[in-house]
Order: sequence, then structure tokens, then C-alpha cells
Amino acid sequence: MTEVDGSARLLDLLQIMRGFPPLQIFLLGLAFGLLAVPLYQLTGQSQSMSGDATTDEAAPAGSSSKPDKVETLIRLRYAHQPKSVSLKQGDRELLKVADLAASPLEISADLMVSKDGNELTLQATWPMGTPDTALTLEIEPDGLDARTETRWSADAALDEILTLTW
Repeated sequence: MTEVDGSARLLDLLQIMRGFPPLQIFLLGLAFGLLAVPLYQLTGQSQSMSGDATTDEAAPAGSSSKPDKVETLIRLRYAHQPKSVSLKQGDRELLKVADLAASPLEISADLMVSKDGNELTLQATWPMGTPDTALTLEIEPDGLDARTETRWSADAALDEILTLTW
């Protein structure tokens, strides 16, 4: 009878060491649930809260597309001095007085910033014989993140429409 008790104890010991699969599945599910709830609250609600907050604060009563006039710092960088550069928002020229001898060129201007996006027309020309070159435009409105766009010329000319959103 001692041999049977010994083998029974061995089976019990192996069963304890191996664990009870339904209990292990339950504990795994419980651990997953305990982690999933806070992670969902952190990721799911932060998007809707920030979306609601920006919609409520930025535009009361559905006027979200109304542009705001913002003082803006505009920087132009180029390797080869252009003959002329034009940056327009609609029909309004933003680079009115530009000394193209210095790179980077920095100018302050008023920019109409819309939450729906802003289209700027960038045109530049270089003297004949200038190789294809890059022109980098950095726009930094007060209180908003800076946006940088780099465009390459072709045949000593550049004509691009830039779409920027803040």
C-alpha cells in the first residue's frame, strides 16, 4: 500500500507542478483584462478628448474654417542665389521686400491660418546656367509648430503649390 501512496503522491505533485489548464487560462484572461482596461482608457479616450477639446475651443458654433491672421516668421534657404522669389497666399504676396543676397532670408509677415489647410504658391527663377538646386521654405506662425518644405528647381525655375496644415 505504500507503493500506491507513493505513486499517487507523485501524480499529485506532477499535477500541481503542471498546473490546472482551466485555472491557467482564467488567470491569463484576468491579467489581460486588468491590463486592457487602463490601456483602452489611455489610448481610446485621449483621442476623443483632444479632438473634442480642439473642436470646442478653436471654433464655437461651427466656424472651424474661419482663418486667423497670425504673425509669421518665414525663412528661405538656398544654395544658389535666385533671381526672383515669390510666395503668395491667394493674391497676396508674403515676400514683399526681400533681399535675396543673404541666405537664409528671414521675413516677418501676416499669414491667414486656417484649420482646414493653407495653400501657398512658391515661384522662383535663377539665372540661366544655374544647376538644379533646392529651395527650403520654413514657415513658423506665432504659437504654432514650424513647417518646412524643400522643393527642387528644374531648368532654373520653380513653380509649386504648397499645402500646409496646423
